[in-house]
Amino acid sequence: MLVARYVVSATVLHSTLAEFPDILLQHEAQYLTSDGTVRLLCWVSGVDCDRFEDALEGDTTVAAFDKMATGENRDFYRIDFTEAGRRKSTFPRWNEDGVVLLEARGTNDGWRVRMQFPDRSTLVTYRRQYVDNGCSFTLLSLQEGRSEETGVEAMLSPSQREALSLAYEAGYFEVPRGITQTELGNRLGITSQSVSERLRRAVSTLLEVVFPDGRT
Repeated sequence: MLVARYVVSATVLHSTLAEFPDILLQHEAQYLTSDGTVRLLCWVSGVDCDRFEDALEGDTTVAAFDKMATGENRDFYRIDFTEAGRRKSTFPRWNEDGVVLLEARGTNDGWRVRMQFPDRSTLVTYRRQYVDNGCSFTLLSLQEGRSEETGVEAMLSPSQREALSLAYEAGYFEVPRGITQTELGNRLGITSQSVSERLRRAVSTLLEVVFPDGRT
């Protein structure tokens, strides 16, 4: 396994990020919708939300967006990419290629990414895809062996994180529920029982972080 840290620019949200010197976009999750659209969930800070949304309106990689929540000095957005955005994104290949995103932050000078690759040839393939689509790619560091991730993101598997993010966004935990377990399964391409198991394990992991001393 290889863990690569790199900066890539002229990719998704490039024109938006370039407008704001202090912007920070923290990647939370990505998945494909039922119609194949690449959807990004992210926290945005360092910019006025009205100006940010104006920039999104003019971004050729953005098809639609919605502000889902507001936190302390930051806002949570759902952003759908256009076909042009999809071509600049490597996301649709991650599962097939055994690639795992560890961290991604969008700033004024592009995306700073930490990604785990199964081997060097896969990393070279991804670099070539970026360059072929007009993006720049600068490798910052390369570490061999397993990554030493800590925290909640490392404890959740990619499939658990995807299921939990989609369930939360679709209103699964609301009363009444905004989506059924079967509908979640259809969107994730798995059975209702598998949805239940993934969510149960993900929630159990989160509770272990919140209550490290166990049940009281």
